Amino acid sequence: MVLGSALIESAALDVHAYTILVNNRKYGDSRMRSPAKAVYHRDLARVRGGDNDFVIAATLDIDELRAFQSRAKRWPQDGDKFKPLPGGFRLIRSRKRLPPK
Repeated sequence: MVLGSALIESAALDVHAYTILVNNRKYGDSRMRSPAKAVYHRDLARVRGGDNDFVIAATLDIDELRAFQSRAKRWPQDGDKFKPLPGGFRLIRSRKRLPPK
């Protein structure tokens, strides 16, 4: 499912949020995607087709993502776990967290 794959990959970065796509075996893969900086950290879980049903569990560290998004200066730093925020990104006041140290 090339179209769904491209949509989920770009959505996680453009929206800067954890993104989940769920399909059944007939229509393609299911995955959990993160707006991580490192390419190998972006797919938290992924299952492609097959003959058997699967249940997948992954941990989403939403507090860490919100703390990153709450940082006053959004210039990229070496230790950042997530990609830089997209232009015009505004975090709702109720979702703000203390930034990471």
